[in-house]
Formats: sequence, structure tokens, C-alpha cells
Amino acid sequence: MSYSPLSILFYSMHMEKRDLKSLLFSFLIEKSFITIKMHGVLSGEKVIVAGSEADTFESMGYGRKKGKSVKGEREYKLELSLEEAAFLLEAGRIVIRKEKGSELTLEDFLKHALGIYPNFGARYIVYKDLKERGYVVQPGGVDFWLYPRVTKPGAKTARYFIRILSEREFLSVKDVEAVLVLAHNMRKEPVIAVVDDESDITYYDVKEAKFDDVIEKRDEREDRKSEVSGKGKAFLLGDKVILWDTDLAANLYKNDFYGKLTNENRLLLSLVEAAYLIKKGLLELNFEQFVEHAATIESEFMGKYAVYEDLREKGLILKTGFKFGSHFRVYKATNQKHSPDLIHVLPEEHVFSMPELARAVRLAHGVKKRMIFSFKEKVGEEIHIRYVDIGRMKL
Repeated sequence: MSYSPLSILFYSMHMEKRDLKSLLFSFLIEKSFITIKMHGVLSGEKVIVAGSEADTFESMGYGRKKGKSVKGEREYKLELSLEEAAFLLEAGRIVIRKEKGSELTLEDFLKHALGIYPNFGARYIVYKDLKERGYVVQPGGVDFWLYPRVTKPGAKTARYFIRILSEREFLSVKDVEAVLVLAHNMRKEPVIAVVDDESDITYYDVKEAKFDDVIEKRDEREDRKSEVSGKGKAFLLGDKVILWDTDLAANLYKNDFYGKLTNENRLLLSLVEAAYLIKKGLLELNFEQFVEHAATIESEFMGKYAVYEDLREKGLILKTGFKFGSHFRVYKATNQKHSPDLIHVLPEEHVFSMPELARAVRLAHGVKKRMIFSFKEKVGEEIHIRYVDIGRMKL
């Protein structure tokens, strides 16, 4: 952990005397005003530290204390993760020996860690970055638990858990589902940390996308749309549908922002827009026949239509997101000038490469929009559509 005198003063205003004493002691050690070097023994995935040194470094947020009774007295040892041990070894704060007694160099230790965790390089880079910025980090088997600054693990609960990937690794839709389920069950905020080839780290927050703040409810627009009754005559023109009925065309465009209105008051509709209007009984076409035909024109049609229908029913307005490299851009009202969200529909078997994910999120942020990915998931016997907001974040 790295503290400045100013941060010591700031935190002292919000801390108990006991915690302040621990913080000041940590500061003196970090700045080498007090020199303490631990002695640890490498044991598989852990480095074991015994004696008073265990208490000292446990108070600074390192390791997990384990105890056992010996002759009626309680003895404690500190178990350091490989990331914690590597950090202290690189800083010259620990001497690590094998169980048979020979001392390990940093290179020897890193080779051992890589044999256990093939992605240890990325894990250590993330651990070191967070630790040097004052966070309390507790590595786990797959994820890191991230606590607020100046917090002793156990005193408060972790706010985040961090999944670590390198630039060349992949992330499947099922992985994203698993991360969200874990976050919900453990009441934590999930973060994905990606380490690139320059050892820079990009942090992404992953959360359920909410659409609770729709400006104009669907029922309000339905009331206005009822001014025109009956079905409109439509014509399939390749991957477009033309609505000939000028009154209905003008009404749908003005009140619900469907399609593109021509100078002749004809409405050019996309396949998903037309399918939705057919199902609503507003176009003279057969729904089953139309969607079957549309699926032969566009392989992703059924997935896109499911999302389009679901969000239209929630009161949102969807237009093509082609210019932004996504399937849809989303509006919350007909008079909204800029769309706040981009949505891309994914098949259940989709697997992200990290450059693909970075490109989509970076583009969305560049135009001040949320990047939302949607996919189907099975809950019991029912199929639901899940919306996941992935965005860059600063820690």
C-alpha cells in the first residue's frame, strides 16, 4: 500500500484511534522509516509466515491469519497468496525459502507461480497496480476481492470482485452470465481487468442494464396511435418493407419514430420494424410467413427481433445502430435528440475476443453512449432476454 502524508491526514479524520495507529505504522514501513523483513516458507499456492511478523503484516492487509492450538496456547500463521508474496519479494520485504530451506530469487518464485497459474503474469500486474494505488486486495482462486482503501479485510466487506484476463484471452457469453450470477449471490460489483501487451490495464464494470427511466410510456403513444384504425397495405422490397397507406405511415413515423418517411409520405421499414407492426395487426401481411422469409434474408433476424419486440414493449424506441457498429441505437422518447444506448444482440454461444470487446466499448464511450449486449438465457423452463452493460471504469 502506498500512502502520502496528506492521505494520512485525510483518513485520520474518519478513523478510529486503533485504525489510525495501524495506518501510521503502515506508512512508516512503506517509506522505510521502519524496516521489517518477513521470512516465509513456500508451500504450494501459499507462502507461510509465522511469529510476530505475521501480526505486523496482517494488520497491513496482507494474507489470511490461520490459527491452531499447541499445548493449550493459540499459535498463528499468516498465509500469503502468491501475488502478495511476489509483491513483497520484489519490494525486498520478505525472504522466501523452499520447505527444504533454500532461498528463492524473484525469478525462481515467478517460475513457481506460473506453474500453478498460467496467467500469473496478468494477475500480478493487476495486483501490483491496485496495491500501489492504496487498495486492499485479497487474491482468491479465480478472482481478486477489492476492499476500500485503508480497510482491513474482515472489518468491512469487499465492494468488488475482479476477473482478470490478458489481451489474448476470450470471454464467452456463458462466462458473463456466471460473473453476473456470482455478483448477485455475493452482493458484489463485478469488474473485468484486461492486461494488454504493454502491461497497461483496462478495467470494465459489468452490470445488468436497466431501462426503468423511460421518458414516455408505451401506453401513452398507443393512445395517439389509435387515431388510425385498420391494417395498412405493405409491400416487401428486398430487405425493406414499404407501407403505402400515407395516413398510417405519417402516424407511425410521427408518434413512434418507425422507419423513414419519404417525401411522398410512404414509410420505409426495416425487417424487424415490419415484423413488429405485423404482429400488432397494423400491416396486411402474415406474421409467420414474414418472419420465416426474413430469416432467410438475415441470419441474425430472429435474435434481433426478439430484442426489438422486448424493448418496444418496455416503451423504448429502436433504430439501426449500423453507423456505430451495433444492431440498435435506443431512444427513450420520440423527441429525444440523441440515443443514450447502443445494443448488440449476441447468440448464446458467442465468445468475445478482448480486442472485440474493447473496440465496441471504446466506440460507445466515444459517442457518450452505454454499450449494452443482449442475449437469451434459460431460467427454469422459460427463456428470458438479458441485457448487460459493459463500460470502462476508473478505480
